[in-house]
Amino acid sequence: MTWFFICFLVLQSVFCNAEMQKENEIFRYSGSDGSMVKLLKLENKLKKNLEVIGKDLQDKLNMIKLYQTMLEHIPLTGLKKQEEYVANPLNAFALLRRLQQDWPKWLAYLGHQTKMEKMQKHLKLVPSEKDLQTAVEGLLRIESVYNLETSHMAKGLLLDTQYNSYLTTPDCIALAERLFNDTEYARSSHWYRTAMRLYRQPYDTLFSRVLGLKRKKLNRLYAQAIVNEPDNTKTPPADGIDPSWQELAEKMTKNAIRESSSDKITHMVDKYLAVDEKIYINLRAKYKPRPKAMERACRGLWPERKTDHLSCRYVYENSAYLKLAPMKLEQLSLEPVVQLYHDVLYDSEIKAIKNMSVPEAKAKRVELNINQRVADMTGYGMMEHNKLHVLNFALGQGADTKSCKARADRIATIVFYANDVAIGGATIFPKLRLLVQPRRGTALLWYNLNADGAADPLAKHAVCPVVLGSRWAITKCMEQEQRRPSKKLCLA
Repeated sequence: MTWFFICFLVLQSVFCNAEMQKENEIFRYSGSDGSMVKLLKLENKLKKNLEVIGKDLQDKLNMIKLYQTMLEHIPLTGLKKQEEYVANPLNAFALLRRLQQDWPKWLAYLGHQTKMEKMQKHLKLVPSEKDLQTAVEGLLRIESVYNLETSHMAKGLLLDTQYNSYLTTPDCIALAERLFNDTEYARSSHWYRTAMRLYRQPYDTLFSRVLGLKRKKLNRLYAQAIVNEPDNTKTPPADGIDPSWQELAEKMTKNAIRESSSDKITHMVDKYLAVDEKIYINLRAKYKPRPKAMERACRGLWPERKTDHLSCRYVYENSAYLKLAPMKLEQLSLEPVVQLYHDVLYDSEIKAIKNMSVPEAKAKRVELNINQRVADMTGYGMMEHNKLHVLNFALGQGADTKSCKARADRIATIVFYANDVAIGGATIFPKLRLLVQPRRGTALLWYNLNADGAADPLAKHAVCPVVLGSRWAITKCMEQEQRRPSKKLCLA
């Protein structure tokens, strides 16, 4: 028992000394001037830390304000203004790219600070990478089909019309990267160069710090595009010279770019940027390939068609209803038969047609009415499996002749246009040199088979990419009754 009591006193003494020592540590600074000096030094360190934090926050605030100035031209309210804004392909592409690429980077740049939870929630709804690449394809299709210049597009100049829109460095980089990955190095170099020209104050800091677009990295990407760009001025190798030597030389040049210092790359890029853009435009025009038939049509390069043998008339013979309300018909071609009907789609039907593109929407009555109208136009009875297809094209979307290839089981095709398209979206027949621009309420009808019942090559058609606005249309492909109904989309 005595031994236990002694141990208890020893332990108590130890705990008491520990408490006294802890208390002395808490208040030891107040005991002397020397200790207070240590406190002053500690506060100075905290003050410097606070200054660093304040500077960092101020820098972030400056970046936020700078980014806001970039977005000042975007309409915040008013449905009409918003629709006009996204109708421009440059605006639509830039909007989609910003949401997919820029805004997630803002979250990483700002860090997990107050009120960031709502931003994280919104970012879950941004477009996917597939959406972005679809938009990239559309804008590049507009550039290619309509023979537009990259520098002009970046400034908002589309088909000789200046719009209140533009592309930024990140926009141009997204286009350049896609072309580079597709080994279209010549086109990618133009977009990289345009991006570099736009990489200037005050936004260069924003591009570098927030969006991760470092100037040195962009210089190297542009240089790689340049050395990969095919030289159209090269002459064929002389006889007796091994072609592998040329391949080896090109490979060494590409490796040299990868291994060169950033300073050398920057010097090279600066030399290229110092050249007037007009020189690049002239060189590009000199070596561009001849336009294809579809490109000639969409660019308006076809000569004017002779229409003396064509006429307009009223159609009233196919049904009893037409005797009371005949349709206005414009004959566009006799072989094959191509006809344009005017004022055959009502506003209420157009509204329903747009709703039909949503799976949940049901517009059976409108569908029956349109089917009956097609029967009145053609004299053919409409079978249930001859379904209507609602097509909405925007931002460079269209259909080439391969997609719209005629099949031997399709007698005719009809397209109802539900809206006017400002630029692009025309239905073209390359063999006929016929172009039909969508007009609200009109319907285009043509026959796909010749007298022998085979697919008529003259009926081969395509749809020009939509440049400004969107293209709403409803199509119907009339098939031979003895064939099984096709599930393939009726493109037109």
